[in-house]
Amino acid sequence: MDTTEFGIWAMIAFWGSAIGGIVFAISWARAKGRNPVDRELLLRSLKQRLEKGEIDEEEYRRRVAGLDAAEREKSAKDK
Repeated sequence: MDTTEFGIWAMIAFWGSAIGGIVFAISWARAKGRNPVDRELLLRSLKQRLEKGEIDEEEYRRRVAGLDAAEREKSAKDK
């Protein structure tokens, strides 16, 4: 095996493990019923979208209510 072949295999191994790690992390978070994004970050993002005019007030309230409902459901499930 020359150095060119080693470089190709090393690159394949690196990208394979990187992509596999991401897939594993997402599937683990879903299996645990967790959202990998913090609730406060989601609320800030929604508020920014509202301020920019990307969503209207009704859509903002609907999504916040959805987050609250998901949080209550998660709390009830954990008990």
